[in-house]
Amino acid sequence: MLEKFYLGSYTKRESKGLYSVVLDTEKKELLDLKIEKETNNPTYLDNKEKKLVMVSGKNGKGGILYTDNAIILESYTEDAVPCYVALNKDIILTANYHTASLIAYKVSDNKLEILDIVEHNEDKDEKKSHIHYSDWSKDKKYILACDLGKDTLLTYKLNNNKFELVSTYKTKKGAGPRHLTFHPTLDIAYLICELDASIEVLSYSKENGSFELIEKVNLLENESDKKWAAAIKLTKDGKFLYASNRGYDLILAYSILENARLKKLATYKTNGLVPRDFAISSNEKFLIVAHQDSDNLTLFERNNDGSLNLLNSDFYAPEIVCVKNKED
Repeated sequence: MLEKFYLGSYTKRESKGLYSVVLDTEKKELLDLKIEKETNNPTYLDNKEKKLVMVSGKNGKGGILYTDNAIILESYTEDAVPCYVALNKDIILTANYHTASLIAYKVSDNKLEILDIVEHNEDKDEKKSHIHYSDWSKDKKYILACDLGKDTLLTYKLNNNKFELVSTYKTKKGAGPRHLTFHPTLDIAYLICELDASIEVLSYSKENGSFELIEKVNLLENESDKKWAAAIKLTKDGKFLYASNRGYDLILAYSILENARLKKLATYKTNGLVPRDFAISSNEKFLIVAHQDSDNLTLFERNNDGSLNLLNSDFYAPEIVCVKNKED
């Protein structure tokens, strides 16, 4: 079986834009690195129902590039390239770390329309906001945003095409919430925090979109300056969780207990520098890790007990910081 993955990248050194790669699950190897779209800094992307959207830069501005078959739409209105983008039917969300903005777009009549913008640095708080994530809750009732700068997880509703803040969860001071993922069957979310290298296990309320802490797990056993937690992914059965640490170039594997708490299984070196993102194959037998600074992809084989076996770590792919399964 052949499975395609999109690769988002920085374009500061060798990369030309958005790439793709193919995983041959029978031969257990990566093949056919291909440039899909030449553009500036497509560092994050999403794809659903043959639609593809990526963050991008053009003429000194940041924004998004959207494709749907032959249709290509672009919008560049921000002073910096966003760091996260999510797609749900005809609505697109972006989060911008540098400008601290949360934007909702609508695809309508072959145009990109901005529905609403929330600027998170309008108050006089000395601690600056850095919005690192914006996506829907798993029931699609709410829009969630991670403010890494102010240690908050924000819950919004999109009412009459306007953002309405309905709940705020505070992490530990200095944690730096980065990304969030939901358990497939339980009302549980796992919040990875970049600055203190931790995962917060949270209960989720469908009624009001609020979160409560169940436990906090440190990815690193010893105190260190190299915190820098990055990506977090769950298996489809909700039994295993994987996280990356780009300070020590690690993948950490956990089993998820029946009470949703985490039990550490193992730590794996990724054989590269700065593993910003990774993806699990659709059959969940492989894990692909991307490295920002060493320009290589690492391929692991994944076992039924959640453990990983290193297969290869010398597949060239430049400046990759996002790996996404291509959804048909």
